[in-house]
This record gives sequence, C-alpha cells and structure tokens, in this order.
Amino acid sequence: MAFLMSLLLGVYLAPLALSALIINVQPEVISPVFTSQLVINCSVTNNQVPNIDVIKSVSLSRYNETIKDFYVLLSLDTHTFNLQQFVQFRHAQVSFGNLFLSLTVYNPIQSDAQAYRCNVDGDNSVQKNVSMKAKKEVRYEPNVTALIEKITRLMISKEIEQCSSMNVGLSGYNNIRSKLRFVASSEIVKELIEPLTVKCSFPATNDSSYQDSVLQFMYILHETTGVIATISRDQPVTKSGQNLSSNTIQGELYHNLSKDSYLQVTWQNVKLFDSGKYFCGAHVNYVLGQKDRFQEQLVISVQRPTLDDLVKVVHDLQREVGEEKQRREISERNIMNIHEQNIEIVKEDMKINQQNIKNVKEDVKINQQNIKNVKEDVKINQQNIEDVKEDVKINQQNIEKNKEDVKINQQKIENIKEDLKINQPKFENVKKELKINQDNIENIREEVKINQQNLTRLKETIDLLQYNLSNYEGKTNYTSLLQEIQNTLIPESCRGIIHKKERVVVTLASGLKVMCDTKTDGGGWIIFQRRINGKVDFYRGWKEYRDGFGDYNIGEFYLGNENISSLTSTGQYDLRIDLEFNNKKYFAQYENFKVLSETEKYKLKIGKYSGNAGDELLRHKNMFFTTFDRDNDLDSYDNCAEYNSGPWWYADCYPNLNGLWGSTSILKGMTWAQLTGYYNSVSFSEMKIRERK
Repeated sequence: MAFLMSLLLGVYLAPLALSALIINVQPEVISPVFTSQLVINCSVTNNQVPNIDVIKSVSLSRYNETIKDFYVLLSLDTHTFNLQQFVQFRHAQVSFGNLFLSLTVYNPIQSDAQAYRCNVDGDNSVQKNVSMKAKKEVRYEPNVTALIEKITRLMISKEIEQCSSMNVGLSGYNNIRSKLRFVASSEIVKELIEPLTVKCSFPATNDSSYQDSVLQFMYILHETTGVIATISRDQPVTKSGQNLSSNTIQGELYHNLSKDSYLQVTWQNVKLFDSGKYFCGAHVNYVLGQKDRFQEQLVISVQRPTLDDLVKVVHDLQREVGEEKQRREISERNIMNIHEQNIEIVKEDMKINQQNIKNVKEDVKINQQNIKNVKEDVKINQQNIEDVKEDVKINQQNIEKNKEDVKINQQKIENIKEDLKINQPKFENVKKELKINQDNIENIREEVKINQQNLTRLKETIDLLQYNLSNYEGKTNYTSLLQEIQNTLIPESCRGIIHKKERVVVTLASGLKVMCDTKTDGGGWIIFQRRINGKVDFYRGWKEYRDGFGDYNIGEFYLGNENISSLTSTGQYDLRIDLEFNNKKYFAQYENFKVLSETEKYKLKIGKYSGNAGDELLRHKNMFFTTFDRDNDLDSYDNCAEYNSGPWWYADCYPNLNGLWGSTSILKGMTWAQLTGYYNSVSFSEMKIRERK
C-alpha cells in the first residue's frame, strides 16, 4: 500500500515537475513493532534530469555512521540493464526498470533508519561525469508517536484502496512466493542425532512471462553464520569459508528454466548453534534487461536429545557393535581357516622338499660309492700297470686300453662334480623358501595378536557403555553421557592406537585427521610437521600455516597452527623433533610444549630440553609465528620468514626446519645449526607431540 501511495503521488505531481530526480521513502518513521516493511524508490520523470543529456547510471546509497559517508547499496547501468547489489539484506526485495530502482526491506530494524540518497550520473554537451543527487532521511522512534503515524498511514492506505481498483505494477517486480520453494527435512531436529536437509528449488515453468529468462544465481545463508552455499551459471556448487566438513552440498542450475533448479545442504550432526533463520534466494534475468530477486525463509529449531533419544542411540550402537563383533568373528574364523590351509600347504611343500633332499642325499651317496669304486679301479689299474711294466712289449695294447678306461672314469668324476654344482642352487632355494614361510607365519601371528587386542578393547568399550548407561538412568545430564559415549568409541589422541605399522592415519574424536607415530619411544605421538622428500612446498603464507597443508599419501604435510593450538590447549604435551643428517639420526625433546591462539600470534611455549640434536629452540622461546605476509619477529630490518625462505617462531633470523628442501645457501635450507651449520640441510624432519601421562 505504501508503494501504491508513492506511485499515485508521482502521477499527481508529474505535470508540476516535467523532468526531475525523485526519491520517495515510505514510511519516514519506522518502529520495531509496527513497521512491517520499508520502501525506498528512486525514479527519473520523463526520462530526463536538468543539466544531464545522457544518463549512464542510477544508484541508491545509505549513510554509514562509521565512515561518515554514503556507501552504495544498488547500482543500475542504464545501457546494459546490469544491476549490481553491494549489500546482502536479511530479507529484502529489489526491483528495477527503465531509470527506476526500488528497495523493499522487510521487518526493518534500527540500523535501517539512516539517510538514503539517489544518484544519477551522466554527461552533457559541456562536460562529462555530471552527477545529480536527491536524499531523504528515515527516523527510528520506538514510542507512541510511531504508533500514531502507523495508524494514520494505514487509514490513508485504506482510503486509496477504496478509491482505486487498478493493479499497479512495475517492470521486474514479481510475487516473491510465486516461484521459489524453500523446504527442510524437519523444522525441529535433535542435536547430534538427527540429520538436517534444507532444499532451495526454482521449479521449471511454461509461463510465457518467463520465456527466454535466465536463472543466474542461487544461494542459502544463515542469519548469524552467513552464506552456506552458492551456485551460479559461471561456477558449480561452492561452499563458504566456514568449516563444513560434516555437510553434503548438492545442486543443479538450469539457466533457461526448462528443468527444476535446486541447491541442497545436508548436515549429518547438527548442533544447537545451527538453530535460527535460514534464507534462500535466486536471481533471474529477463530478455528485455529486467531482473528479479526472489527470497524465502525457514526457521529451524535444534533441540537437545531426551533420555529416550539417547537410550535408542545406545541400543542402536549396541546392536551395531554386536553385528560388528559377529562380522569380526566370521572374518577371524575365515582367516584362521586360510591360515590353517596355508600351513598345511607349507607342511606339504616342506614334506616334498625333505623328500627331495633325501633323494639328493641318496644320489650323493651313490656318487660317492661310484667315486670309491673308481678309485679302487684306478688303484687296481695302477697295480696292473706296475705288473705290466715287466712285459711292456707284450702288454702295451692292454696298457692303452686301461688308459682309455681311466679317461672314461675321469669323465664320470667330472660329471658327478657338475651334478653337485647344479644341485647346490636348489639347496639354497629350499632354504630361502623355508625362511619366507617362517616370515609369513610370524606375520600371521602378529595380525592375530592385533585382532585379539582390538577385540578386547571393543569388549571393554561395550562394558563401559553399559556401565555408564546404568549410572545415568534417572538423571538429566544427557549431554555428558553422550560425550562419554563418543569419547569411548572414538580415540581422542594417538596414545591408544596400536598398529603394526610405524605410521598410521586416524581420525580423532574431534574430527581431526592426523598421522600417528606408533613406535618411537613407546608411540602415541601426533605428527604435525613432516618432510621426507621435498615434494611439498613449505614456503607459504599465514592462512595456509594456520589451516594446514600437504598430503599424507606423499608423506609431507603441516597440520596447521590452529589445530596445534587446539590440541595443546587441552593439557600438558611433550614435543619431540626427529632429524636425520649425514645418514645419522638425532632428536630434541621439550617438556610443556604449547602453541597459543591466533589472537596471540601462535606464540611458542616450551620447557626443559633433552636429546642429542642440540637445543636450537631456546632462542625462539616465547616468540610469535612469522610468515612472509605476517611479520611478527624481533628483527627490525628484515622479515625473517622471507629472508630465510621459511616460516618459523623467529626471535631473529636464525635457522628453521621449514626452509627450502636441500638448499645449501646460507640460512635458506632446513637448518638445525648445531648439526647442519648455516649452509646445509637435514634430510628428514618430523615434529610431533604427545600428551603427558
């Protein structure tokens, strides 16, 4: 009705002002109880304003008390009909046409009570970039005066409605709720138990008014956390910078409205702070340059789970644990059957090998007997030769024959030696196969031992869950019970991780994915910095060192200062630094290690040192973290992270382990001065923490 009044007033005053820039505000006084909407219109009568021949743009601005100046809310390019919106309102509608802008703010608040200004920019025959302005002020009065003005406006609106039956509309203005659909899987969900899905959709249409129109953009936002997800014709579905690892975001955008377009977000574990108002919006462009902004709202309530909800979750967990136990038992039986079959096969192979060895021994024994016989024959022949010497002439032919026999026997001896040489590798292969079989049996025993330990931990977890449930019956502290259940099922650190591998990647109860060192000094270490091959670049800025980077599969990464700060803020931790230099291993260990928060520039805290690598962190104690784009060191001349090619907790520009891989330039590499000096680099670096018992 306020918009209708402004239009009728403009029509009435048109003969009096043939060419002018007009700003109309309805109402001029707003109240938090009685004002449902605030409408600001900018228009140019007769498509002209004094002193401007060619109008380039029309814009709407609002005064800002902080900067003491007007800032632009909307800007319309009159040649391309391109509308730019610089401010996102909680719930508003924007309409525009030829030399016309309209902003409707629903349920305005005190901060909307400011001075508003319309600007027209263009050229004339004398000069370029000529500007014409008109402004009006909106007041905020939460008192009886506002109520009286509200009643007066309603009475005037009622009279106008009685006097006019015309439907007055403007180009680009459509019913907000005629197209956009915004629904949720449930408007009331249980915290951490029930999932939540919200879907913003723009259905396909055969309406001729939407012919050749284009859907440009869709979004979903929360009243406090801001934009959650967007999709546009220029890029696929994207999420905001906030932590949305537990969400699933889907969407399809069809530009010509021939198919249903949608944007959908799913939370698997909603929390109390996810309650509140959610908004979905869509931007549509028409073939004649007109544009529409659609917006819808949902209110979601996240409630704490009741005892019945928790009991149901526990029963489901017990059922899943029982099923998992059955699956494990079946797997273990299958493994044992396979192991037994393998053992039988190994035994059969060993039996065959033993028979082969027995046969080889038998052949050797026969060959030895043959050699003995040959030797005996040679001895006899020699004796015959001695006897024949007495009658050489008579027995010369016999001697030649005996020589031939000796030659044949020697050839047999050589053949026997060759057979022995050929059989020798077979003996070696049999030995190797026996050793491989023994190693396989040891691996099988190790896997069975680990499975037995995991089964014992699983049984202890079930017993603890049943004990906790019996202790919490009749009490109201359900959040603590749920937290204890989660802490029991999911490891909070690497201390309880048992594995045959030295390095294993696990997900902690907090949701953080870490690499654990399960062997060094008893294991239980969370690795937050690892460099082994130089495939990951560590010369990065503040944001990447805050959030973390790298790849567990490559083996090089940095967990992130924010994660390190969160971990060390929960208790007392030791820091261990393992290094390799010139094929030798070294380590440095510090008690009471802690990294403070980002507001404290990730300040370094360390205690007593031990190890054989040298105390190189002492000079950096109580220092802030420095990157090439955030200089927090004490050096007044240089940014040490830039000078040393690596971020670190610098007091002055001394060595660090985040420098260039393999560099031999002074202070540029992965240096630990007491090992490498200033020119060389270590070939392995691993920084890790473990909570103290």
